[in-house]
Amino acid sequence: MSGRRLALWFAGAFALGLLLAAPLQLATARLALPQELSAAGVDGSVWHGRLRQARWRDVAIGDVRMGLSPLPLLLGRRQLWFHTPQAALALHAGRVRGLSRADGVLPLPSPPGLALRASLKDARLLFDDEGCREAGGRVRVEMTLADGALPPLLLAGTPACEGGAGRLALVPEDATAPLWLEATLTVEADGRRSLQASARTDDPGLRAALVAHGFQDAPGGLSRVVELGARR
Repeated sequence: MSGRRLALWFAGAFALGLLLAAPLQLATARLALPQELSAAGVDGSVWHGRLRQARWRDVAIGDVRMGLSPLPLLLGRRQLWFHTPQAALALHAGRVRGLSRADGVLPLPSPPGLALRASLKDARLLFDDEGCREAGGRVRVEMTLADGALPPLLLAGTPACEGGAGRLALVPEDATAPLWLEATLTVEADGRRSLQASARTDDPGLRAALVAHGFQDAPGGLSRVVELGARR
């Protein structure tokens, strides 16, 4: 091997070594992490790192292992894998963006007096420049009042592509519950999200609680629409 080739080989090996050892802390700004995700600290490399004491908005989810998947980079895609103590999922950015392979249980941001958590089974919602390209799996949301006055309310649905947008329609699993609540989450290709919910109940206390949380009178009951904005 000539001296020049040997120098190029060592330069390439050195560059590869730097890439493999790239610290996650220096790369987080370029990985397009969700704005709602924060952590007390960051350890490890960009391929196998850890978010210490991570939070999703105001919900603590503990330490999260994460990293960049190398093979999708060859196709011009960024794919990040995440493992929490109770769930795993992949986030995509670039030509294909969204979420896939979501399994397990995740706590959700909740209004005061209410606890929410989602159970996911191969949940996925992916977009490209044409709009929604793939959706599926199963999502189950459990709603529990903090005072335990009512049994948990269980809503379930399947993500789907509709007219270029992604939609998740959640309906109660128990039609005999004292509160009928259904919700539809719509996600546009540019990241804009909206949540539309409708409720029916004959319980004055439940009705007052819904009004206190922004529900308004609507035909057949109460409704609320929340615009969630675009992800970064």
